[in-house]
Amino acid sequence: MPDCARMDRIEQAGRLLPTLLAALALFALPACSRQPHGGSFEINGVDARWASGRIDIRLDQDLQLSEEARRALRHGVPLTLEVELVLRDARTQTRVQQHNSLYEIRYLPLSERFQLSGPERENTRTFPRLRHALSDLGRLDVSFETGVLPSGDYELLARSFLDKSRMPPPMRLPVMFSREWDHESDWTSWPLEVEPGA
Repeated sequence: MPDCARMDRIEQAGRLLPTLLAALALFALPACSRQPHGGSFEINGVDARWASGRIDIRLDQDLQLSEEARRALRHGVPLTLEVELVLRDARTQTRVQQHNSLYEIRYLPLSERFQLSGPERENTRTFPRLRHALSDLGRLDVSFETGVLPSGDYELLARSFLDKSRMPPPMRLPVMFSREWDHESDWTSWPLEVEPGA
């Protein structure tokens, strides 16, 4: 009889074990999610003006690179930040125009400086610290042609992200699956009014 009672307790413990493990996993998840993993890209504001078939945009953003991205940069891997802008009709949600701008950061080991190149290659600047280059990217002026637009209400959608497809080929697959390389802002939407005769 004692052997039977012991066997019942072992079977009950065996049935409870998966439940206990699941509960422990749930308690552990919030702690894991609070740990920093990737970079942080956030668009804080967009100011846009349209006139004569051209849109001028001032974009304010906050950019933080992960430790893994900083390490790659210091080991000679250039990083490309892409800013994607989409203009659409606010009423119909029809896409009117799309524009992408690329900005490249690279580390120059001989001078121990960081080089930032804009969409126009002649627009290249150097900075003594990475934070200075990221701060410069924090406020961007972008312009592009839209052609003639009917007057009315429009929306400008914006996002910025680290372009992983421009990484060196041996790194592309690993960075796709690494949380350390998650550098992407959410899409943000900002109103734009096109006035008659503008």
